[in-house]
Amino acid sequence: MTIIPSDTLNNSFKEYGYFIQMKPSLIDNLGLTGKGVISIIGAGGKTSLMFRLAKELANSGNTVLTTTTTKILMPAPDQSPETILAGSIEELVTKSTACLTRYPHFSAGHGYDPVLKKLNGFNRDTIDQLWRTALFDWIIVEADGAKRKPLKATNSHEPVVPEVTSHLVLVTGLDAVGLPLDDTHVHRADLFSQNTGVGLGDIIDEHAIATAIAIEIKKAGALGHPLKTLVFLNKADTRERIRSGLKIGTLLQQKSNLNKVITGALKDKIPVKNCLTLHQNKQKRNTD
Repeated sequence: MTIIPSDTLNNSFKEYGYFIQMKPSLIDNLGLTGKGVISIIGAGGKTSLMFRLAKELANSGNTVLTTTTTKILMPAPDQSPETILAGSIEELVTKSTACLTRYPHFSAGHGYDPVLKKLNGFNRDTIDQLWRTALFDWIIVEADGAKRKPLKATNSHEPVVPEVTSHLVLVTGLDAVGLPLDDTHVHRADLFSQNTGVGLGDIIDEHAIATAIAIEIKKAGALGHPLKTLVFLNKADTRERIRSGLKIGTLLQQKSNLNKVITGALKDKIPVKNCLTLHQNKQKRNTD
């Protein structure tokens, strides 16, 4: 883990004895250089992270597609300037080629559910095929669902991570710390309880969240074998939540083979509050 001594530590970090060096943008903190496929899993801010990353990447001169392998709310105009629907890989390539003449970033889905007002996603193979066309510099995939709750545990068919994933990002909401473990606050609370040993109705703490993250990262990483695996601890909008994020990151140093743990608040103009680098990048993988 990279640690930088400092005499000007924020009081929130003094008990840990180190200062975390941060960069101004999300894409810099996540180390998004070159090209790749980002799969976002977890709960507590996946969609917000997806569209914020897309904006930063597009503003940096990249072509970007935002999509899903599950279901998401239809993107708003301020999230995505256009959303295309395609029932086949051939239609997706044709429509994407045309849309790229108008926008560097847009969204796509397999269909639209007017009852739920949600965009239906593509299967994993379609994302794999689209990536190999080299139409986009970056494809960002929301690869998990959480019923708009800050925490979740995955069942046997989740998450839906494309094989070509280069960057796996797990999102967790720090607003879950201190809440009771129940279906109001955790998607599939019974599975979360089985994974962590926390009883239903008991209070969720940083140790439980770190244990759950380590389990989900291991499971999802086996699906896509990403080059980088990262955690984004969202909703760190108070000093207490920033401290919780740093504690979770420290616990994850012993529990998982992560590259970085980032604590932040996506609603803020400057979203990153601290960034722990735990392990160096894995060896480059050929996805052609």
